[in-house]
Amino acid sequence: MTIVVGIDQGTTNTKAVAVDDAGRLLHTASRPIVTQAPQPGWVEQDPKQMLANVVDCVRDVLAAAGESTVAGLGIANQTETLVVWDRHTGEPVMPAIVWQCRRGDEEIRELRDDRTVALIRAKTGLDLDPTFTACKLKWLFRHRPAIAEGLRRGDYLFGTVDCWLIWKLTGGAVHATDSSNAARTMLFDIGRLAWDTDLFELFGLSIHSLPEVRRSTGPFGATGAALFGRPIPITAALGDQQASLFGHGCFEPSAIKATYGTGAFIWLNAGNRPDVACCEGLLRTVAWHLEEPCYALEGFVMYAGAALEWLATRLSIPAGGIGVVERAQQAGSSGGVILVPAFQGLAGPWWRPDARAALIGMTESTSVGNICHAGLEAICFQVRTLLESIAASTGSKIELLRVDGGPTRSAYLMQLQADILQHPLAVSAFDSVTPYGAALMAGLGAGLWKTLDELRAAVPPPALVAPNPANAMARDKAYRTWRTTTDAILSLPSDQSSP
Repeated sequence: MTIVVGIDQGTTNTKAVAVDDAGRLLHTASRPIVTQAPQPGWVEQDPKQMLANVVDCVRDVLAAAGESTVAGLGIANQTETLVVWDRHTGEPVMPAIVWQCRRGDEEIRELRDDRTVALIRAKTGLDLDPTFTACKLKWLFRHRPAIAEGLRRGDYLFGTVDCWLIWKLTGGAVHATDSSNAARTMLFDIGRLAWDTDLFELFGLSIHSLPEVRRSTGPFGATGAALFGRPIPITAALGDQQASLFGHGCFEPSAIKATYGTGAFIWLNAGNRPDVACCEGLLRTVAWHLEEPCYALEGFVMYAGAALEWLATRLSIPAGGIGVVERAQQAGSSGGVILVPAFQGLAGPWWRPDARAALIGMTESTSVGNICHAGLEAICFQVRTLLESIAASTGSKIELLRVDGGPTRSAYLMQLQADILQHPLAVSAFDSVTPYGAALMAGLGAGLWKTLDELRAAVPPPALVAPNPANAMARDKAYRTWRTTTDAILSLPSDQSSP
C-alpha cells in the first residue's frame, strides 16, 4: 500500500496522519506542545519540542502503517511564528516567538501612517499588526542585538515553523519555505511572489540568508534516513489554514471554510488574482502555489477555543472547553450577558491590539452557565461579523460554510452557529482537516494524484447542520446587541476599555 503523511505543527498540538492513495485517513497521532507566557503579551514555544513532536508523531503513524510505501510527507504549521537558529550547530538561539505574541507592537507604532500602511497592504495583503513575522523581527533587532548581528552575518538563520522543520528534517540541507508561509511574514510581495527589499528596509532588517521560496508542492528535499528508517521525500509545505482550506476541498473560487481552534480562521478561495477586492479588516494572502498561485481572503478571530479555555480556568469548570459547552447547553441562553473576548486585543475585522475584554450584563440571577453561553455566542458572533465582511468584499452570498476543528464536535455549538448565521454548515468528518490537507498536498507533490479533479472524490462528505428558522429573529437581535456593545467598548480610550 502507498501512503502519504501529513503533519500539522499547530499552536496547541502536533498532529500527523497517514492517508492512502484513495484519500482515506488511516492513522493519526498527536502530541501536546507547551506554551509559555513569560510576561504579559508574550507567547513563546520551544522549537526543539516542535521538532521532537513531529518526529514522534510521524514515527507513530509509520509504525501503524507497517510496510507501506511512503510517497511523500507534507508539512503544515502555525504561520507567522518566528524561529531563529544557529546554522552551524542547528540549535535555536531563542524560544520561538508565537504568532499570538504581541512583541513588536510598540516598535511598529512609528510606522503607522497612512502611506506606510497602504504600501504594506498593497504589497502583502496584510494589515500592520504584531501578529506577523516582520514585526517580531523588528522587535528582535531592537532588543536582541547579538541575535540581530548573527542574522546580518549569516551565522544565524530565520524562518517560519515550516522552514525550521524542513531544515532539521533534512539535516540542514534545505533552507526553504513555500509561498503561503512567506506571505504571512509581511516581507513578501504576494503579486511578484518574491521577498521584497523595500519591506526589509522599512522594518530595518538586514538579513544575510533568506529562505528560498518554493511552490507548495516543493520539492523540499528528503528526511534523514536515521529519523524514520529510510529517507522520505518532503513533497509539500503550506500554512495551517491554507492546508485546512485545501483539505476541505475548497479548490474553486468562492468556496469558504472556518476552522475553530485556539482562534477561528475564516478563509475564502479568491482565485488566481492577487488584487482581489478586499474591504478593511480582511486580509489578502496566498492559499497555495501549484502551477500558478491561488489566493485567499482571510478573516481571523483571535479568541475562539481559547476563550472557552479562559472561562474554564477562571470559573473552575472541569474538562476545559468541553465543560464550558456543557454548562452553556444546560443554561440554554446567556441571560443577557455579553462577552467581548479581547483578551489580547481584537483581530479581524477590527484589528485593535489595544482593545481589552469585557464581560457585562450580569445580574444577581446570572449563572455560570449564562456566562459560558455568552462565551459560545461571542465565538459565533465574531464569525458572523467576518462572513458579512467577506460577503461585502466579494459581492456574493455565502451559501455554505465548511467547518472543522475541535469545537465543531459539539452539536450544540454548531447548531448555535448555524442559527446565528442563518445558513447551513458542512461539518468535516475529521476533527482537524489541516494535517489531512497537508497529506493531500504531499500526494499531489509526489504524483500520487495528478490533478485537483482527482482529489475531489477523495475528500469525504461532510455532515450538514441546517439553521432553525424559528430562532432567526432572536439570534439576529442578540448579534446586533453584541455588535453595538463591541463598538461602544472600542470607542473608549485604550486604558478604559475594560470595566
